[in-house]
Amino acid sequence: MMNPKQHGMTLVELMVTLAVAAILVSAALPSLSDMAANNRLSALNNQLVSSLNYARSEAVKRRYDVALCVRNSAGTACNASGGFESGWIIFTDCNGDGAVTATNVCDLDGNGVNESAEVILQDNLPNTDGVAISSNFTSPRQIRYRPNGTVIGAGKLTLTKGGSNIHDVKVALTGRVSSCKYGATYGACSP
Repeated sequence: MMNPKQHGMTLVELMVTLAVAAILVSAALPSLSDMAANNRLSALNNQLVSSLNYARSEAVKRRYDVALCVRNSAGTACNASGGFESGWIIFTDCNGDGAVTATNVCDLDGNGVNESAEVILQDNLPNTDGVAISSNFTSPRQIRYRPNGTVIGAGKLTLTKGGSNIHDVKVALTGRVSSCKYGATYGACSP
C-alpha cells in the first residue's frame, strides 16, 4: 500500500512562521505611526498653503481686500486671541477694517451703492494634532490680500510640534506663498 502524501504544516512550522511575522509587524508599527503623523502634518501644511492661495485669488477676482484670520469658535468672525491652530476663516474685507461686517459695505457692481455685507468665503477647522502655528506677520492673527494680489505685510507661519519647527509657510509682499520643511533630510528653511 502507498503512503499518503502529507498536506499542511506541522505545529512547529506554524509557530516559527507566526514568530517571524510578529517580529516583522513589531518592527513596522513605529514606522507606520510616524508615517501617519508626517502625513497629517503635510496635510495641515498643504491646507494652509491652499487657503492662502485661495484668499489671494479671491482678492483679485472680487477686486476687494480678502482676509484670512484666526477663527472664533463659531467660525463667524476673527478671534482676537489664539493662533491659527484653532482654525481660520477667509472673508471679503470690503471696508478694510479687518473684521467681518454684517451690514452692507460692499459695492459689488461699482455703482456707488453698497449692496452686500462681507462674506465668509471659507471656514477651516483643521486637525492640528498638537501642532502650534506661530506667526510673525505684523498682525499675527490676520493676513490680508489686496485686490492686486499683494499682501499687506509679508511674513511666515511656522508649524511647530513638541518645540521643534516642522514647516514654514512664507508669504512674500507680492502675495506669493511658499512652503518648506525642516529636518535632517531637508535642512533648515532659508529666511
